[in-house]
Amino acid sequence: MFAFPSRYEGFGQTLVEAMACGLPVVAADCPHGPREILEGGKHGILVPPENPEALAEALARLMADPALRADYAARARARAADFAPEKIAPRWLALAEEVLAERRHSA
Repeated sequence: MFAFPSRYEGFGQTLVEAMACGLPVVAADCPHGPREILEGGKHGILVPPENPEALAEALARLMADPALRADYAARARARAADFAPEKIAPRWLALAEEVLAERRHSA
C-alpha cells in the first residue's frame, strides 16, 4: 500500500510511480493531482486533505481486505500505464508543435 497525504500537489509523480509498481493507494484529495490521476477515486481511495483519521480508516480498510487491495492494485497498475513515456511523450510533442505553429502564425 502507498499513502499519499499531500496538502498540495502539481502532479503526483510519486503517486503514479507507486501505482506502476502495483500498489493500492490512498491519497489526500488535495487541489490538483491525486483526483485527476485517480479519476475521482476509481483507481485508488481519496480522503479529505489534512484528515489523519480518514487516512487511517482507508488504510485500515485496505489492510483488512485482501480482495479490495488486489482490486485497487490492478486498477492502479492499469491507470499508471496511461502515464508511460510512450503515451505521454507524443502528447507533449504535439503540444509543443501547436504552440510553435501559433507563434509562427502570430509573428
